Amino acid sequence: MPFIYLILLSLSFQNKGQSNNNHEAMSNDWLENGQCPLAKSYRAIGGVVPLVAKLLAPPAGMKLTCPPAIVAARAAISRTAFAKGLRPQPLPTKVVVIALLGMAANVPLGIWREHTTKFSVQWFAAVHAAVPFIGMLRKSILMPKSAMALTIAASILGQTIGSRAERIRLKRAKLAAEGHGHEHATRIEAPVSLKTGSSGAVQLWDPLGLRVKGGVSPALVPTVGAMY
Repeated sequence: MPFIYLILLSLSFQNKGQSNNNHEAMSNDWLENGQCPLAKSYRAIGGVVPLVAKLLAPPAGMKLTCPPAIVAARAAISRTAFAKGLRPQPLPTKVVVIALLGMAANVPLGIWREHTTKFSVQWFAAVHAAVPFIGMLRKSILMPKSAMALTIAASILGQTIGSRAERIRLKRAKLAAEGHGHEHATRIEAPVSLKTGSSGAVQLWDPLGLRVKGGVSPALVPTVGAMY
């Protein structure tokens, strides 16, 4: 499960001299008071399915730290000119920009999802690949939690657009391939006619068919005066 994978990424022992690091906490305190998305998700699961939350709980007394890659990525996004320029903007502007970015990022992922087996590892990766990026970007520009619903809806819309577009493209490619094969088979079965020069039903050349129908032409019948 993706949640278990993220939990495992968050587990590591604390090095000496880092007790004041804001990205580190004891496991019990992290589960009860942690403000990171993993801790909040764990508390939400615990309120709905306590047994599952108990199975996912890390050992008591373990020191946890946020993965350095995630800390570095969040800091890098926060220092970009895009995040600095968007941070003081009003909330509607932030919501529209993040929603458009989420939708655009999920369109190619929706195309990829169309080529995967449903509920496989690749399928889950295609569905959730943009979630960390959108989440870190949302937090870097100080968006409230209430805006998550719109960003999630925009991401789902992007997935749908990409998946439907790829499905239509594959269907058209299949129809084009079938039509080309049918046309090729028709050309083999119906060669060019020797008489008319056009393709169609097979026609054999008949010399007797060149005779004039409906009687003998007067121009071809000699008259009596022409004999003298």
